Amino acid sequence: MKVFLIVFASLFINSPNVIVEKDKSKFEGSWKLLKYKYGMGEDLCEVPEFMSYVKNVTKSHFSWCSFNPEDGKVVGMGGGTYHFDKTDYIEKTDFWFPTGSGIPGTETSFKYTFKGNQWTIEGYIKSLTLNPSSGEFTQTDSTYLVEVWQKLE
Repeated sequence: MKVFLIVFASLFINSPNVIVEKDKSKFEGSWKLLKYKYGMGEDLCEVPEFMSYVKNVTKSHFSWCSFNPEDGKVVGMGGGTYHFDKTDYIEKTDFWFPTGSGIPGTETSFKYTFKGNQWTIEGYIKSLTLNPSSGEFTQTDSTYLVEVWQKLE
């Protein structure tokens, strides 16, 4: 009986769910975009002073907002749910502004790394085009993306 209890307890201690919950805390918090690259260019670009990007991540959801810090005008925003495994962070977008992009309902997978208080994601984002005859969006292209986020304290 003791052997059974020890084996049973070790299943919970080494359970992947415990590891996942511990790893999930790496994502949780508020993040500010520091650098980015859209396309296959070689260099990461600094975020210009007239733009600010903030991403908030909870245990199950994410949201982001881009705005001009000088006048407070929102340029874009989106959010939804996410999940991850050892190498991929996957966002399922539930809402997006400006509207009409066809992004809500899509999933985007990124490779991720953490280094200190920085989180880097990279992958391909979808470009969608509206078919005016059917009213449906179709994927027409994809763009390589790298973003470096810094955790806000």
